[in-house]
Amino acid sequence: MIFELEVFPLDLELTLGCGQTFRWRSSPDGSWSGVLGDQFVSLRQIGQKIAGEATPGSEDVEESVLEFLRAHDDISRIQRVLRRDPVMALGMRRMIGLRIVKLDEWECLISYVLATYANIPRIMKMVEALAVNYGRRIAHGTYSFPDRRRLSKATVGELTRLGLGYRAEYIKKMCDLVDEPKLSVFSGAPYETLRRQLIELPGVGEKVADCVSLFGFGRLESFPIDLWIERALARLYEKKGTYRSLRAFAAERFGEYAGYAQEYLYHNERMHARDLGCVFSEE
Repeated sequence: MIFELEVFPLDLELTLGCGQTFRWRSSPDGSWSGVLGDQFVSLRQIGQKIAGEATPGSEDVEESVLEFLRAHDDISRIQRVLRRDPVMALGMRRMIGLRIVKLDEWECLISYVLATYANIPRIMKMVEALAVNYGRRIAHGTYSFPDRRRLSKATVGELTRLGLGYRAEYIKKMCDLVDEPKLSVFSGAPYETLRRQLIELPGVGEKVADCVSLFGFGRLESFPIDLWIERALARLYEKKGTYRSLRAFAAERFGEYAGYAQEYLYHNERMHARDLGCVFSEE
């Protein structure tokens, strides 16, 4: 199934290549391919339009892509609000096409539990191993992410042998604790309540809870803090401290769109700061 969409502003490379999601791969022709639900999707940016192809194809695949790319987000308003911060205002315009993605809540939760103390290539490998072994085959050697029922059939030993290490026990326990009604409760909870509920789950600390709140449940006020964000806040704002204090700083500084601020800071620090020294500037 071939389709065409318009999402503006959008930079596919920035959006899909900055570590938000672990199942999308780029090709030499500039296209990106990944799995959305039970669809294998390929996207290629042509100006302001997105050329897409989906296998096997479904009536709602276009809507799934638009939801995934958060096409409804008012980027102009988001950046207008964030420009109140003078540091953010200097470099943000070069990342106008960087959008937060919206992941499936269950997939996001499991993926970010796997992401603890692991680099992106290893996370991608673990996520793919779960899909291949417990997901449903789609096409092109690709598999859907396993739902709770299918994944719950795996033993801790089987998950360990897939390379999950100590995370295998967390995943097994997650299958026992989180069902569809529980996900619905999470979806309806205010951000702070959602965050507290997530932290009660096995393998979920503050950072994972914030990542899942942001990328899975769409809470744009969430501000995940990792090493890159710690460096960015120290370099650009001369702010250091505990996770709690840095989170409070971000909430006051960036407000309702702290998640977008986090992604701008993360991408900037990771891709450029080591080489250029100081990037959030107009030069």
